[in-house]
Amino acid sequence: MDYTKIFLILGFSIAIYIVFLFLGFLLRDKNLIAQSIKKEK
Repeated sequence: MDYTKIFLILGFSIAIYIVFLFLGFLLRDKNLIAQSIKKEK
């Protein structure tokens, strides 16, 4: 394997990791809001 493929794979894996972290924070906030609404009922 040449270095360009290795850098591409590393770049994609880091990008996907950051996207999932970002989605996780967004969904966690929505989940906390949903849980607080359920507790109020």
